[in-house]
Amino acid sequence: MDISIVQLVLLAVIGMLAALICKQHQMEISTIISLGICLALMFFMVQAFDKLVAFLQQIAGFMNLEYIGVLLKLIGIAYVCEFASSLCKDAGYQAISGQIEMAGRIAIMVITLPVMETIIETIRQFLS
Repeated sequence: MDISIVQLVLLAVIGMLAALICKQHQMEISTIISLGICLALMFFMVQAFDKLVAFLQQIAGFMNLEYIGVLLKLIGIAYVCEFASSLCKDAGYQAISGQIEMAGRIAIMVITLPVMETIIETIRQFLS
């Protein structure tokens, strides 16, 4: 299913307006609408991300890029943490949002350790 960015933006704006209208009368319904729109947008973004992953894996096969998996994990962690953090901020839980962002940063640093180790080893070999 191909969907344009204009359609995604329209979906988001219509959902936001519906949530704003419901917010005046029933806060719970507004939250459910907001969450539903966010999940729908995330679904379409994941589909687009799958196409990007397939393309990058194809390129990696041609060029023998060994760290393409690390790059994809980093992008995935960043998107998931940003999504969860934004949801928490919208719900009014800034402390949890901050913790999600911190956990994402730590996860990214842990995943990049092998790459940093390889870079340090390469520099060490050049200096020897």
